[in-house]
Amino acid sequence: MTSALLRRSRAFVRESGVDVDVLTFEYDNGYDDVRCELEASGELISGMRLRNLWEELATYSDEELHTAQSGKDVKGIFRPIPEAEISKEEITPDALGRRIREDAAGQGTLQIDYLRPDGTIFVSDQRDLNEFGTEGGRRITLCDNGGHPVAAWNQMWPLYLFWLDTVTGARETYMIVDSKSTANFITRFRRDHVVTLHMVHNSHMASGQVPPHGELSSVRRYVFERLNTYDGIVLLTARQKEDVDIAFDGPDNTFVVPNSTELPPALPTSVDRMQHHGVMLASLTRRKRVDHAIRGIAAANAVSAEPFQLTIYGQGPERDALTGVISQANMQDCVELAGYDDEPRKRLESASFVLLTSRMEGLPLVLLEAMSVGCIPIAYDMPYGPADIIVDGVNGFLVKAGDVAALADSINRQSRLDPEQLENMRQQARQTAEQFNDRSVTAQWGRVMQAAVDIKLTAIAAANSRRSAKAAG
Repeated sequence: MTSALLRRSRAFVRESGVDVDVLTFEYDNGYDDVRCELEASGELISGMRLRNLWEELATYSDEELHTAQSGKDVKGIFRPIPEAEISKEEITPDALGRRIREDAAGQGTLQIDYLRPDGTIFVSDQRDLNEFGTEGGRRITLCDNGGHPVAAWNQMWPLYLFWLDTVTGARETYMIVDSKSTANFITRFRRDHVVTLHMVHNSHMASGQVPPHGELSSVRRYVFERLNTYDGIVLLTARQKEDVDIAFDGPDNTFVVPNSTELPPALPTSVDRMQHHGVMLASLTRRKRVDHAIRGIAAANAVSAEPFQLTIYGQGPERDALTGVISQANMQDCVELAGYDDEPRKRLESASFVLLTSRMEGLPLVLLEAMSVGCIPIAYDMPYGPADIIVDGVNGFLVKAGDVAALADSINRQSRLDPEQLENMRQQARQTAEQFNDRSVTAQWGRVMQAAVDIKLTAIAAANSRRSAKAAG
């Protein structure tokens, strides 16, 4: 998601000449280091700013802070952590800091006081409001530059919205929300001058559910039950939009914009690909079903004269379990868990094929990145993505989801292609990826933004008309 967000932002700057602010809500007193790393890697370019809630709140003047309005009937009182109750201190000279109060067992956080570089509190987050010492109930207090309270709420999201109001001011603003957790509280951010768009990066269905009428993912349910609180819901594929429209009676604010991929100038020609070498780029989680890829390679090797090699790049909680799968299949010489790699495109350039065996996706960037360098995709036909870009046997191979035997067969089909067929498939894959270049996708975003503005203006006009009619009546 972060990779797609940054790529889209760079494309907006380069293709449209507009500046982009990337807004972050997570606390970290080392964002300057993050900025340096992103700039050094080319992820953050001129015209892009990485902005953070905590950094900016700490710099606000008292005049700005006093524009915050407390919630109604706020419970609790402002109580900074006394010296004797501090469990942890995170203090760095000339940087933001925090004091933390934990429960008696040292296992739960009961309060965090956020400190300016001069040591004054600018936000206090108390989490044991119902019974002191036991987690339950919450009070967020915003403080002026003297550390005195100016506003308070019993939830965190009003503080976030206060910051967003100061960020947007009265300017016409387009806000694209990528994070599914952030998307929940942005449903409350309705401003006439701000067009809100939620980019859905993955399936909205619960794992194993069959669209369109299956159970919603628990982390998506809140937003999908409130689709009209956004000016636009942006899906990555037409198939997902169709399912959403069917399940939710055709909301008029759903759109399709795929992720873009940064294309190399041409297919790599100096690389001698080994036709029996494949890669997989995936987090090692159950949702990615990496064990299917391992078992697929094992099944392919059982009938192949030349053994296939699979290198898996990624980290995650299933690593130990996958090591066991490799051992059980006696594939230690053929399958490698290579860990994190910061140059995935180079791995795709040198491999003949890439495997994707997830339960669900949105529009997997790894497929587009692989196809852009002629690495042949072999993917399960899952919701959503692979079927929207792969034509089986033409630019890759599409496999019935969950069918390990069919996966093994497709791996072998790839190896049986003669050099001319293989080169033609790589060229077809490249041509498919070219449809997702930055210029094309940025233009699609422009059309969606204009349509979302029209939706918003229509809604505002209707609301004004209702108010006028009510006043006249």
